[in-house]
Amino acid sequence: MSAGIGLIAILAAIVASVGGLVLTRRVVPLHVLQEQHEVAGITFAVIGGIYVIMLAFVLVASWERFEHARARTEAEVNALGDLYRQAAGMPDGTRRELSRHIISYLHAVIDADWPAMRDDQLSAKGNELNLAIWHTVLDMQPETPKDVALYQCMVSKLDDFGEARRDRLLYMQTALPPVIWNFLIVFGAVTVAFTYFFGMPRLLPQLIITVALAGTISCTLFIIWEMQTPFSGAVRVPDRAFRVVLGYIPDDSR
Repeated sequence: MSAGIGLIAILAAIVASVGGLVLTRRVVPLHVLQEQHEVAGITFAVIGGIYVIMLAFVLVASWERFEHARARTEAEVNALGDLYRQAAGMPDGTRRELSRHIISYLHAVIDADWPAMRDDQLSAKGNELNLAIWHTVLDMQPETPKDVALYQCMVSKLDDFGEARRDRLLYMQTALPPVIWNFLIVFGAVTVAFTYFFGMPRLLPQLIITVALAGTISCTLFIIWEMQTPFSGAVRVPDRAFRVVLGYIPDDSR
């Protein structure tokens, strides 16, 4: 969902809440609403309290998920950067081949993977170069004790790289279960609707309260919606980490 569509959805929710309040005040006499203050207040406190706890829990969980996706992205590129540095200790043929694949992979992630992830996909070029990096490392034949020790470190970094890349794929393709969204939307509307049952003598203060509540809930839901998919939407993990590591690679190696 783009920021523009999200803003329209928030405004639509606010307008709908205002319309519901105005309609209620026209249909139900003020003295009838005032008679229900005690019951409505207790019910609103219970339902609103439960909803706020659930909403806060989902918001925090979504934020942690977003931050973890960003951290795993940095772990992926850091492991790749270490692998590039370690390749310098290998024979020239192996070093050149692995360095070429790593640099091509960094470019592929920036130029192809990141745009593709906005549509919940990964580019074929990125997958191809990922396999090329794995095959190049696993096909090495270390001979000297130094090569063996360095090879073991490279395999460890290769595992870190592969695990972080898989995490990126999983975070891209999973989101909140529909049952959670159904609860948040339905009970968000119910919570806002309970403000209709308070018969305040003046309509304007009640309108302000309803708009503030509907706007807060709508904005929070929009933030949760955007953060549940860390690599697409208006709020997403940037490709800055890959660009930074690529910038540290000498020009003559590209």
